[in-house]
Amino acid sequence: MANALPQLDFMQAIKLAWSRVKETTGRSRRSEFWWAMLVLCVGGGIVGAILRQIPYIGFWLYLIIYIGILVISLPLFMRRMHDVGKGDGLVKAYAVIFACYLLVMFLTWLFWHIGWAATFITGFLTILVSIALAVIGIILIVNCAQDGKPEANEWGPSPKYVDGPAAPETPAQ
Repeated sequence: MANALPQLDFMQAIKLAWSRVKETTGRSRRSEFWWAMLVLCVGGGIVGAILRQIPYIGFWLYLIIYIGILVISLPLFMRRMHDVGKGDGLVKAYAVIFACYLLVMFLTWLFWHIGWAATFITGFLTILVSIALAVIGIILIVNCAQDGKPEANEWGPSPKYVDGPAAPETPAQ
């Protein structure tokens, strides 16, 4: 069994995630993933909520923020899935469905502003796409919550476990 390295603290995890923001290869530890996702989701949610209050352009700014969050989080999700020994196909499927969701949201906004009665169709599509996002999202979250594989895999060595003999256990006192 390999020895586990200490958990990354908040700042270490954020710095590491930011330095690897464009990397879709390799592996990421749980602490790197979860701390970065916390910053992205909370920060993006706060900024998005504020931007939505701006008349006329708020929706567009909100949309840009969430596209940015998606683009930044995809490599992080891919590296995390690599760490648990899975490919990145599910992450790519989520990205495509999320893009469809954004398109449907845009069409809903457009039809509402034009005054078309087609909002029923876009509402139905929104429900279908939302269900698909929820199902794939839950599967991704469950996989990302698992501990990484201690052995090296096709995406590289483990970022958490180092090779060598296991640390001796200390007797309980």
